[in-house]
Amino acid sequence: SNINLNDKGSNKQTWHIEIETEDQVGYEPGDAIAIIPGNREEVVLKIMALTGVDPLLVLETTKITATVQELLKQHLNICYLLTSTIKKYAAIIQQEIPDTRMDLADLLRIYPVKNAQQFIEIIKILSPIAPRLYSIASSPAAHLNEVHIIVARNRFLTQKEQRFGLCSVFLGDQPVNSKITFYVHKNRAFRLPSPEKDIIMIGPGTGIAPMRSFLAERDATGANGRNWLFFGEQHFTTDFLYQVEMQNYVQLGVLNKIDLAFSRDQKEKIYVQHRLLQNANELYKWIVNGAYLYVSGTKDPMSKDVENVLLQILEEHGQQSKEAAKKYLEQLKEENRYEKDVY
Repeated sequence: SNINLNDKGSNKQTWHIEIETEDQVGYEPGDAIAIIPGNREEVVLKIMALTGVDPLLVLETTKITATVQELLKQHLNICYLLTSTIKKYAAIIQQEIPDTRMDLADLLRIYPVKNAQQFIEIIKILSPIAPRLYSIASSPAAHLNEVHIIVARNRFLTQKEQRFGLCSVFLGDQPVNSKITFYVHKNRAFRLPSPEKDIIMIGPGTGIAPMRSFLAERDATGANGRNWLFFGEQHFTTDFLYQVEMQNYVQLGVLNKIDLAFSRDQKEKIYVQHRLLQNANELYKWIVNGAYLYVSGTKDPMSKDVENVLLQILEEHGQQSKEAAKKYLEQLKEENRYEKDVY
């Protein structure tokens, strides 16, 4: 299934995607799945029209032998080409092209190839489509023969033009009953502790994915350690991902504490690090009493801001120097009590 988790009026599109499998998938909470997206059909047709290449011509690349159409649709990267690829392209067509990044279709339109044969040379310099990793949002104990992921539509600007991430659009556009090819990417550096240990989960935005997996697993297995979640997004009414589930976990006692930060619901922006500071005294007590810390979401700036606040809390509430606080946090990392899944 494929459900948009954001309500009407949201600035975002975040899909909850459930993939059903015939056999049980060997994964643990904290793992990710890797998906190789296909290129859009209309873009592939445009490229073939621009070059006059025979779509059914079979070509051998370093990785695979397939028809031109299959290579362009399923195997080769044609989006936002690397500058190194564009330099090779320029050498083949013997034209000067400024250092830039652009899609293959735009490149062919602005700097066309002479003929279909020259385009075949271009095909051979294209890199394979890279797999995209998504943290698993389900639990093998709670969701038998299913893998859940959360996918946010990735927006970015290139040359002042709004663009979208290939895989996020590919997954968001998949209708129910589509077939998805994926493999499990193990993440041994992001694992739940023993059932009696307390955990503190900091997962704003799509960083909620592994935290949802952790909560489902601990609920299904009857773990007796306490669970504390920090979650943040833009607006409470449109962007509280898994609101009903989290409220149910609170009512059931699975989620002992939840602190929310909705950045755009008031004049001054509030983020998860601000909620950490507001709970500094209790947070410090949880940490020194053996709680495990997990951070998931954007690396920059979120995870860096969170780490700076954690250091501040350790310094002030532990009554220690900056250096001692850093050393303590490093010790937590070495003990696998402070783990990050950031991107």
